[in-house]
Amino acid sequence: MAFHVVHSELIEMYEPKEVVGQVGWSWDAVREARNEALVSTDLWYLKDRWDNLSSTAKGQLNSYRESLRDLPQNYSTPDEAVENWPEREDWF
Repeated sequence: MAFHVVHSELIEMYEPKEVVGQVGWSWDAVREARNEALVSTDLWYLKDRWDNLSSTAKGQLNSYRESLRDLPQNYSTPDEAVENWPEREDWF
């Protein structure tokens, strides 16, 4: 499990390697893990950070977040969604 700091609080982040391979997920747990993964990338959308990203990096970040948001509607079971968890780029 990885961590990051937001507003002076230590926040737990779900990393794909810690999610994929686990079974017995509920949709609520998938959404919670997904939401944590989305929060972990929110800081990249601050203007000073966003403006310094290349168009390739912006595309990678947007694609990752879109894949996370689409997990619940793209798969029929929570375990299937977890098995298809999007890969996070090393830089974010």
